[in-house]
Amino acid sequence: MKTKMRIIMLCILVLIFSSSVAYADDWNTEYGKYFEVYDIENEEILFVTAMLVTKGDQYLSGDNRMYKVVEVDVDNWRAYAEFINEVSLPVIDEVAFSEIRLNLENGLGLATMVAQKENKKIAIYTTHTAESYIPSDGKYSIKGAGGIEKVAEVLRANLEKLGVDATYDSTNHDPHDAGSYKRSRRTAVQMMREKQPTAIIDVHRDATPAKPYLTEINGKPASKVRLVVGRRNQNFKSNEEMAWKIKAVADKMHPGLIKDIFYAKGNYNQDLSPKAMLVEMGTYKTSRERAEKSTVFLSEVLTTALFGGTFKEQKDQAAKGEEGEAEKGRAEETKENKVEPMKPASKGMGTGVIWLVLIAGGGLAAFALLRKK
Repeated sequence: MKTKMRIIMLCILVLIFSSSVAYADDWNTEYGKYFEVYDIENEEILFVTAMLVTKGDQYLSGDNRMYKVVEVDVDNWRAYAEFINEVSLPVIDEVAFSEIRLNLENGLGLATMVAQKENKKIAIYTTHTAESYIPSDGKYSIKGAGGIEKVAEVLRANLEKLGVDATYDSTNHDPHDAGSYKRSRRTAVQMMREKQPTAIIDVHRDATPAKPYLTEINGKPASKVRLVVGRRNQNFKSNEEMAWKIKAVADKMHPGLIKDIFYAKGNYNQDLSPKAMLVEMGTYKTSRERAEKSTVFLSEVLTTALFGGTFKEQKDQAAKGEEGEAEKGRAEETKENKVEPMKPASKGMGTGVIWLVLIAGGGLAAFALLRKK
C-alpha cells in the first residue's frame, strides 16, 4: 500500500512540475518552420517570424502602421492581422540631434556627449546562447559557443567605444527549450543587482529566410534589427516607450536599420526593468558578419536614444502655442495608438490551475480505488 501511495504521489508531482514548465516564453523549435502573417484586408504578407504568433499580438511595421493579429492557423503556420492605425513616434529635438549627427560626421563620436551623463550603463545577455548563423558558423545552433555570443560581444565593444559602460554576461543558458528564459532570468537579475544598468538587452537572431532581414546601411551590407516587446509584463508601457524611441532615432540616423516591432504574448524577462528590450539581429540564414556590422549602427542608436537628450519634453512643447497644441493632439493620438498589455490573470493561467485541480483530484480518486482493493 505504501509503495502504491508513493507511486501515485510521484505521478502527481511529475504532472504538476511538467505543467509549470510547459508554459514559457519561447521560440518555435522546429527550424525551417516559421509564421507568415498577412494583412486580412488584401492578404498581402506583412511579416514573418519564428516566434509563436497568438491572437492579440500586435505589429508595428517599418512605416509605423500598427496591426493586430485576429486569426491564427497554427497547423499551417499562418496568421492574419488587421490594420489599426498609423503611429506617431516620439518627437526628436532637431537641435540636439543635429549636434549628434555633426559629431559623428566629423569623427568626434558620442563619447563626449555620453561623458556628461550619469549611470550610462547597458547590460547585455543572450537567452538562447546556442543560436548561430549558418553562412558564418556552419550550423544554426552550436551548444556552448553560439555565434550570437560573438554578436553580443561586438555590440558591447561598440557601445564601449562610444563611452557607454557596457557589460556582456556570456553565461550559458542551453539548451534551447521551455526553460531558457527561466535560466537567463537568473543572469538578468544578477546583472540588474550588480551593475544597476540604465537598460538591459537580450540579443537573439530570428529563424526565418534571410531576405526580410537583408539591408545596406551607409552602403555596407548589414542585417535589419527587430525589436520585441513582451505584452505580459508590468513594465510594458515603459518597454514600449523605449522601443518607440529607439525606432524614432534609428529612422533618422540609420534608415532601414530597425525592421519593425513585434508585440508578442510573452514576458521575456522584461518585467525586470522599465528599459528592457529583446533584439533580433538578422536570422540564421544571414551571415554573422552582417549582424556584427549592424551592431555598429545599433550602438549609435541606443546611445543617442538613451543618453543623448534627443527627445522633446511634453511640458516644453505645451509652452509653444499652436505647436504645443499640435503636440498635445499628437500625444492623445499616441495614447490611443499604444498597445494594451495582457492582464496577469490570463486565460492560460486559469486553465493551468484547473488542470492542477483535476490532476490532484484524479490522484486522490486513484488512491481511494486502490484502498478498496
